[in-house]
Amino acid sequence: MLETTRTYVARIMNHQQVRDDLDHCGFSASKLWNVGRYYIQQRWDDDGEIPDEAELKSELKDHERYSDLHSQSSSFERRSLS
Repeated sequence: MLETTRTYVARIMNHQQVRDDLDHCGFSASKLWNVGRYYIQQRWDDDGEIPDEAELKSELKDHERYSDLHSQSSSFERRSLS
């Protein structure tokens, strides 16, 4: 399967208006990333296995920060962790 990666560059013109929302989103994404990495490390230490995507999604969906992210952000976060 051919995979294409695109990079988009954007400039935020209304930074004062969106700063708090962006900070909150970044904080939530960071926390979810840490939860995912910790969970994967624990599974690896316990049984030498890396959890599959479905198990990791299930674990992250139960976390309080998951609902803080926009649906596209949380979808991207899950793809990044797997």
